Amino acid sequence: SASVTVASEVEVVVQVNGKRRGSLKLATGASETEAVTKARDIPAVATALVGKEPKRIIYIPNKIINLVV
Repeated sequence: SASVTVASEVEVVVQVNGKRRGSLKLATGASETEAVTKARDIPAVATALVGKEPKRIIYIPNKIINLVV
């Protein structure tokens, strides 16, 4: 029998304009601010955002963050 454990960390997919640019590990239920801060540290995300600020941030906790520029 498999025991189910609740993960304290989840893998969140990071997208810029709907294109996958990577993923990151976040604490379960991490805030949008924390997610965006960590997402910007991903080299591919940083490159995609050069000189631009996201106009919209779509954050689905524990699943995905999409930065729309």
